Amino acid sequence: MGDIKKLFERPLPSARNGAFFNTFSYPTKISPESIAVYIASITKPGDTILDTFGGSGSTGIAALLCEHPTDKMKRLAEELGAEPAWGARNAIGYEIGSYGAFAAKTLTNRLKADDFKNAIRGFIDKGKKLLNDYYFAEDPDGKAGIVRYIIWSEILLCPHCGKEISFFDCGTKRNPVQFEKEIVCPYCAERSGVDEMPYQTEEYYDGITGKVSMRKKRIPAWVYGTTDGCSWDRPATANDLDKAIEIENELQNLKDSPKEIQWGELYRKGYHFGIIFLHQFYTARNYLIMRKLWDAADSYKTEIRDAIRLVLLSYNASHCTLMTRVVAKKKAKDFVLTGAQSGVLYISKLPVEKNILMGIERKVTPFYEAYKLLENCTGRFVVKNNTSQMLSEQNDSIDFVFTDPPFGDFIPYAEVNQINELWLGQPTERDKEIIISPSQNKGIQEYQKMLTDVFSEIGRVLKNASYAAVVFHAAKARVWSAFEDAIADAGLNIGLTSILDKKQSSFKQVVSEASVQGDPLLLLNKNVENAKLYEQEEDIIKRVIISLEDGDCFDERRVYSLYVNECLRHKIRVTYDAKDAYVLIRQLRKGVIDAALRG
Repeated sequence: MGDIKKLFERPLPSARNGAFFNTFSYPTKISPESIAVYIASITKPGDTILDTFGGSGSTGIAALLCEHPTDKMKRLAEELGAEPAWGARNAIGYEIGSYGAFAAKTLTNRLKADDFKNAIRGFIDKGKKLLNDYYFAEDPDGKAGIVRYIIWSEILLCPHCGKEISFFDCGTKRNPVQFEKEIVCPYCAERSGVDEMPYQTEEYYDGITGKVSMRKKRIPAWVYGTTDGCSWDRPATANDLDKAIEIENELQNLKDSPKEIQWGELYRKGYHFGIIFLHQFYTARNYLIMRKLWDAADSYKTEIRDAIRLVLLSYNASHCTLMTRVVAKKKAKDFVLTGAQSGVLYISKLPVEKNILMGIERKVTPFYEAYKLLENCTGRFVVKNNTSQMLSEQNDSIDFVFTDPPFGDFIPYAEVNQINELWLGQPTERDKEIIISPSQNKGIQEYQKMLTDVFSEIGRVLKNASYAAVVFHAAKARVWSAFEDAIADAGLNIGLTSILDKKQSSFKQVVSEASVQGDPLLLLNKNVENAKLYEQEEDIIKRVIISLEDGDCFDERRVYSLYVNECLRHKIRVTYDAKDAYVLIRQLRKGVIDAALRG
């Protein structure tokens, strides 16, 4: 295990950029280029690689890339001191989610990059000719322009006088921008906390469901556009509201069937009021345009059609719905436009309606680059949209596994991905989803049992002298316990540990007070070893603190990840949740610093 041990001595960088990363977003996505270095260093050309939690296909793409390594991959291998054997590999990916499976199949279908580019550019040109009028708006000088995006505002009610108040008008400031915590009512002059103000609702006829429904009242507040290549912005006018109403009336006549949202852990009454069906996640304009573009893709042959639809979906959930938003950065003159928050279905008080045609046009380049990198690869990548609790592969047939299991209750993938999966007409079979989910009646025991099934199957199909690399992240001790027990019950052993060092954390990892920096990367084999108690957990944490004190940036989240790694490597049970560990880390670090000062 000499070369492999050397490989695991350094964290594996996983940058959140590059052609593959920029094609489409996906929860906990890992850079295929980073995985490829591991695959090429641990396996040989012609070997078969398995991913039991395939996601959007990063492991399969990585296996294909081993045949034609990029300069980035070669540099990374040199930095890690790795000795990769570049050459074609084959891969198998199991993914229960229909969106992930569709994305993986479509991106690796060996479509020629130039054929893709010609088709998608023609598709966009046709779309602009047919649909640009929907985004028509006058610029501040009265000239004809095109909307780039519109900030919509939630309407609040003053708790004192009951009058309607635009959150944008009374709850925000520009130059410098900020969101106010309190609003002074322009009618009664009373002051109210924003969180204490109820939202206004309105009744409307929903043409797709054929019923009268209720929703939050929102109005266009600020319009950003372009005229002859020059950008502009202005307050929304009565004409903008009339345009929105006109489009909503057109939507009432659209021949479409309602697609119901299946809510679970992510439902919040405060901002999901009135959202029962897919189309209610959109403004009328953007749902209408998505529907027309989706249907227009039907006229292309299968490979091109799927590629076009993947481009649409790559922009859809992040940028087409009411989840798109603006944020206020310190000292900024204007709001900063951003997409939906990863891993949640959050809708702010200022949802943003983007120009879909402009958005998908910007997606052409990363998709073209991704197809270009894969078009000459000869390896096979088989994507199976099924559970990995029962693999169809034969015993002792797999040379290496690289996989990234769901992190307990961290992200409900099926609930998050359903925005795209409902367009595909195939939502995830949630009874087969391996997560902790009260809405699915799956607790820690059910999660551990399902995870054990998968690891048992990995042990069955993995060749005796081969390895499985597993990326796992958790901030709760009970999840780590379930993970450890699943590995042990499956007859596998944790041989080596490292860190997958993501250069940019996900939204949940950034905002959570119990977040963790760096996902533990574990190397499993079939050589089960007896547990050995080397030291107490507190001693491990103290040792990790001392090892990091000379670094440029001390981070408690990093300490927790390394503490977990050491526990797993020495067969010591993880008993600290991240939140509790941080309290201990601060205490122990103070002792370390005080001791150093005294010495």
